[in-house]
Amino acid sequence: MSKVKNVLGMAIVGLSAFVPFLNVSAQTEWTLEDWTTADGYGSVSLVDENITTIKGSEIQDADGMFHGPYSKKSTAKIADGITEEVYIELNKENMTHGELFELSMALNNAEGNNETEAVVMTQKVGDEYVLTAGWAPEFKATISEDGVYTYRYNASLDEEGNTIFEFTILKWDEVIGTTGKINMGATKADSVRYMWFCNVQTANGVNVYTTLPEKPSEEIPVEPVEPTEPSDDVTTPDNTVEEQNPETSDNIVLTIGMLVTSLTLVGFGVRAIKKRA
Repeated sequence: MSKVKNVLGMAIVGLSAFVPFLNVSAQTEWTLEDWTTADGYGSVSLVDENITTIKGSEIQDADGMFHGPYSKKSTAKIADGITEEVYIELNKENMTHGELFELSMALNNAEGNNETEAVVMTQKVGDEYVLTAGWAPEFKATISEDGVYTYRYNASLDEEGNTIFEFTILKWDEVIGTTGKINMGATKADSVRYMWFCNVQTANGVNVYTTLPEKPSEEIPVEPVEPTEPSDDVTTPDNTVEEQNPETSDNIVLTIGMLVTSLTLVGFGVRAIKKRA
């Protein structure tokens, strides 16, 4: 009985370790229909079933921004822990030097009003992309390779009730850069307000993927080796002839051995007959 109690105890401990993760709400898939463009908030267009192009408005606002679409699809609560991800393509052919876009995740208070937000800017500088965030002044990530990157926001509460923001940029499972956990203070943040491309200053727009493309295989391809033709000077031994030729040394030994065995058996047979007689 004690063994059964020990096993149940270990199972409960193991399950409790995963409970916090079960409560975390994550929004990672965004489709064309998820983005709102009304009242001058840019435009969206479908490239294919997995790619949506986001563009900013044609009119610049007082702050010099060209507002893009926003989404209020997520209903995640900060008390549960929030994880929001957007899969964004960075392509040097689509952006020129100096062009940029800004992505923001904002949080509401319980009354539905904007409480706090975190904006991350991506700008093309030469042949690289530079990511910065005003709310995390020490953060800077530099990307030199094209690809589809994961823009990940995390929001949570610490033990004292402070709102904690963290932004991470990844290429598949590789972390390119992160702000680390930034304390935004004792806000009244309650839930996600929106994910918003608040400033899109790229002529070709920004491609957003609904699902992250699979990571290419890292296996090194093996080139086939072409067979070489045998040289005329090389002769192949004829094993069939050797096995059928009793004059070879191996077959002579085998034949003598079989003969000796046969004579021995005959000798035993003769002795047996004599004893019976």
